[in-house]
Order: sequence, then C-alpha cells, then structure tokens
Amino acid sequence: MTPEEVVNAFCETLNRNLEESLQYIADGCVYQNMPFDPVYGPEGVRSTLAGFFEVTGPVRIETLRQCSTGNLVMNERLDHFDPPSGKAFGLPVAGAFEVTDDKITAWRDYFCMQQFSQGTGIEF
Repeated sequence: MTPEEVVNAFCETLNRNLEESLQYIADGCVYQNMPFDPVYGPEGVRSTLAGFFEVTGPVRIETLRQCSTGNLVMNERLDHFDPPSGKAFGLPVAGAFEVTDDKITAWRDYFCMQQFSQGTGIEF
C-alpha cells in the first residue's frame, strides 16, 4: 500500500471500529493531538481515542483534501461527532501522518480547542 492508501484505510476503518483501526498503527507510533502531550503505540492511540469517544461519541471522518509526498500524508478533515449529552458537530482538523512499511509511525492532529470545547461543552 502507498502511504496515502494506508491513511485512507485507517480513517475508513476508524469510522467503523476503533479496535480494527489499530492494525494500521505501528508499535512505536507517536500520536499527538496538539497541544496535548504525545502518546505512544496502539495502546496510547486506543486510550486517547476511547477517552475522547466517551465524551464525543464515535467519530466519522470526512476527508476534504489530502496530499502526500514520500512517506508524509497531510489531510484537511471534518471530524464529525454526536456527543451522548449534546448536539452533533463537525470539528475542522488538519492531520499529518508519517507511514513506514504500511504502518502509521507518527500522527499529529491540529484543531481549535475553542471549537472542540463549544462542541463538547468541556472547558479546557
């Protein structure tokens, strides 16, 4: 698979099932939602996303634009959430993924904390 195909498969799988999506995460992957601290490997990704999904409900990723060069894939997305105790919202996100040997080795997401707070009702 090309790096772009790996990221597409990861996002499509994450839309359906967190556990299944972890097959695309390398053991040494560094995942960071800016400005939070990074987490590592499939366990770090699982723990972080499971915590978010408790508040936001599961994600539905809509990729608006995407480009890649070498092993770097960058996308502009709307991550759609339907919180159990709130109103559905779309969060604009810019993501940067590094892929080696069909696994995501680094993943950084950039988003506006104010928009996340407004969508979830959580103050940071």
